[in-house]
Amino acid sequence: MSVETRNTDSKGRLVLPQSFANATVIVERISDSELRIRKAKVVPEDEYRFEEEFRVPLSDRDRDIFLAMLENPPPANAAFRRAAAKYKRRHDRLAD
Repeated sequence: MSVETRNTDSKGRLVLPQSFANATVIVERISDSELRIRKAKVVPEDEYRFEEEFRVPLSDRDRDIFLAMLENPPPANAAFRRAAAKYKRRHDRLAD
């Protein structure tokens, strides 16, 4: 990553590097004295696909296994109990 110093004109305009020519950009305000400018990848609305459009339905076997586990879930292992306790501590602290 290279850092360049550039000056703005009296209207606050900035000349960007040639590689930004004809590009859509995202301008993020990081702080009062810092901006981040980066190229944006814009996907036309008619080309955007929802994740649900690509999901493959479960087989009958997989569906039966999933439903059986919902009805009779396996006991929590040690890793799950630790994660649940960590989540509870963090969220109890935020609720105070």
